[in-house]
Amino acid sequence: MSVIDFIAAHRRSDAKSEGSAAVADKPRERAMEKVRGGTLTASQFTRHITHIIEDEMRRSLKRHVDVIDPLELIDLAKMIADLKAKYIGTTLAIASNRQPITDAELEQLKNFRVKIQELEAAHNELNEAIASQLVEVKGVVKE
Repeated sequence: MSVIDFIAAHRRSDAKSEGSAAVADKPRERAMEKVRGGTLTASQFTRHITHIIEDEMRRSLKRHVDVIDPLELIDLAKMIADLKAKYIGTTLAIASNRQPITDAELEQLKNFRVKIQELEAAHNELNEAIASQLVEVKGVVKE
């Protein structure tokens, strides 16, 4: 049973149980009966959900991102590297003062760390989307 069949059958089943006049075709009714009858395992169900997520991500990314220019990824890498360098430099400068760290200095370090973590998380999501071929990268062929 495909992911779409599973979802459509489930929706029709819900509509019927609410007294709706929707009529499901026989194959989908049989597929839903398999689900109700326990023939769909938890791992099969989670695979279905994973496929739905991938399909929806692909559609959403197509609307919001379309094709990625490799230069955009290079710009992101430079931005992360620059922030990390500033973070390290600031940390060393604060440490060399031989004074207790001030609240302002601590806040500055915290802001660097949060920015770095956020950009690295975005970078990881981009890499995952590219590796999963959810987005297209200009000049890069699909496997």
